[in-house]
Amino acid sequence: MGKIYTFAFVGIFVWASFAQAQMSSTNYQIRWDTISTGGSDSATSTSYDLRDTMEIGVSGTGTSTSYQLDQGYRTGVFDQVITFDVFAQDVSSVLVATALSGTTITSDTTGISVNDYIVVIQDLGTSNIAAIGKVSSLGAGTITVDEFKNGGTIPTIDGTNDYVYLLSGSTIAFGDFSSSSIASAVIGWEVTVDNENGYVVQVVEDGEFRSGSDDIDDVADGTVTNGSEEYGARSSDTTIAGSTFDTADTGITSSFQNIATESTFAFNSRNFLTLKTSISSSSNAGSYAHSVSVIASGNF
Repeated sequence: MGKIYTFAFVGIFVWASFAQAQMSSTNYQIRWDTISTGGSDSATSTSYDLRDTMEIGVSGTGTSTSYQLDQGYRTGVFDQVITFDVFAQDVSSVLVATALSGTTITSDTTGISVNDYIVVIQDLGTSNIAAIGKVSSLGAGTITVDEFKNGGTIPTIDGTNDYVYLLSGSTIAFGDFSSSSIASAVIGWEVTVDNENGYVVQVVEDGEFRSGSDDIDDVADGTVTNGSEEYGARSSDTTIAGSTFDTADTGITSSFQNIATESTFAFNSRNFLTLKTSISSSSNAGSYAHSVSVIASGNF
């Protein structure tokens, strides 16, 4: 019996502070340099931005519970930014993949452009092994990405139930479900933060995956299984602290749960969440939906 389920996904852009462009090693950190002669107010290149202080003497910041004092000529400035981009799988953009070698996929390229984010999936709906990347070039029947991020297992593509999808937009529409197969879709994200302690990405829902008073049960045994009414997700980050999304299919709740963590600074750090849904022969038909928020925060 076919069931129609619609999944609505909402992504959130988050801004958080961090210290930019500093010199450091495992045992020291210099946020700014101080020189007695020469130099300039700032020095930049394509990969860094350094604030100089030009003065004889000491510059810096002094604080207490009631004030902050910046002393010296053009004392250091914190440029505070965290960038966070979220992209959902466009299930209507399906392209058959026939081979994967390194970072190049043999596939139709219809609708794909350079700088698009894509997901390649091995054995859709069964093993469902996925990897995401950003398109760096297109050839005649080939798509090359800058790098692939997977969930610990590299997809093996042989043209049997293997596909490429765009990662774009903020909504996933699963379409018809069947009790004989698992429906799945990917939410991907990319984080850049220059923060000594890294960041955390969390997920929270506005309520159960529901249609009126009916809902799909959260997975309880760690695996979404054909023929059982279950809904859950698993992260590509295999070292998450504070949740089970790294080791098991896990139910999304109305409490914030970690789905990716990083303990140090990161540039274009990517991960993804694979949503999985199955129904039973007795599941009630309807149009099912809920909203999921994905939130990135710097660790301070």
